[in-house]
Amino acid sequence: MKVLRWLDKHFEECFLFFIIWFAVAASFLQIIMRYCFKNSLSWPEELNRYLFIAFSYIALSYSVRYDCYTRIDIIETLAPKLQPTLSFICDAGFFCFCVYLIKPGINVVSQLYLSAQTSSAMKLPMFLVYLPLLLGLMFSILRLIEKYMLKLAIHFHQKGDAKS
Repeated sequence: MKVLRWLDKHFEECFLFFIIWFAVAASFLQIIMRYCFKNSLSWPEELNRYLFIAFSYIALSYSVRYDCYTRIDIIETLAPKLQPTLSFICDAGFFCFCVYLIKPGINVVSQLYLSAQTSSAMKLPMFLVYLPLLLGLMFSILRLIEKYMLKLAIHFHQKGDAKS
């Protein structure tokens, strides 16, 4: 149970840490190869491109978890009493958007898997490049559900304390 709780709290952070670490290591290797050995490698740039894509989609889930994604909040600033309602509407819209993108995402990943298409430099199966999109969407959906389950639990807990 402790492991699941730890994963719930830190999965995205660990995943993002390792993505950045691999990107920095690949870039460093490319710099060493170019300037010390006068010979560049073909795969680090491609790897960094794909790692950046994966980072973006997993960071989406991270931003949902910590409620720190970019949004225009001028109405919330002008009318602070509307903030909870507008936040819920934005989250509901984002939830619907993520759910809507799951089916096309699965279609793209499955087509790439069946076609056995590979990347040019690393010969990496292309479905692996598109898989973080699905993971990011699914984790974002889970984080939104988790966010509102916690809000409901707190709300009902406070109601129970008020009755006592």
